[in-house]
Amino acid sequence: MKLKFTLLFLLITFCFVGCAHKMDVTNIRSHFSPPIAPPKTPIKIGIKSSDDAVMEKSKYISAIVDAIKRSGSFEKTIYPYKHSVHNGDVDVVVDLSVMPKYSGSGSNFLVNWPGFLIFAPAFWGYGYNADIATMVNITFAEQNISQQIAVPLQYKFRHAAINRTWTEIGWLEFGIIPFIGGIAFTQYDPKITPDFISSISTSYGASISNKIIETIYSNPVAELVSKK
Repeated sequence: MKLKFTLLFLLITFCFVGCAHKMDVTNIRSHFSPPIAPPKTPIKIGIKSSDDAVMEKSKYISAIVDAIKRSGSFEKTIYPYKHSVHNGDVDVVVDLSVMPKYSGSGSNFLVNWPGFLIFAPAFWGYGYNADIATMVNITFAEQNISQQIAVPLQYKFRHAAINRTWTEIGWLEFGIIPFIGGIAFTQYDPKITPDFISSISTSYGASISNKIIETIYSNPVAELVSKK
């Protein structure tokens, strides 16, 4: 009897302490964006976004702004840009909009059941997807010439936390809990979003920043502005 309770205690301890799989963005390397050489004559940029008032989206916006500042591609970067305050201070204004869409995976059912038998949720993690559509409106202030671009990025990642892996206690009751949990866990877990954004922040920011820089300086207007 004592041995039985000892094994039960160890199993519960494992479930609530060791059952976790850290955030792993499995295709992060496919989004690698090498640095762009700074232009010989950089121009001034203002950045704004209505999404910076939304907590989740503001993190994506911050990642882009930070990457633009680190790039050294602009003489001056003003964020947040406000026309009433900064009009005349920049050559180009960039308006950012981010639309993230998250989803789970049907394979998460198998990870949970019968995967609980080998503690698959902790060792393998649940699979998720993130489709992030970033809309960029670029306006050369003085010329009032605008250009819009859309940058779609897709990330695949794996993660598991105690709010889901606790169902591994199915070892104690013939797998009913993991079976039911597996059905529910095919859906996305919104609690992991902050961790996900933190994991891709540098990669995402660089990808969008480089696209913005390439678009601005490939526009003939940029060359005219830089010669002023």
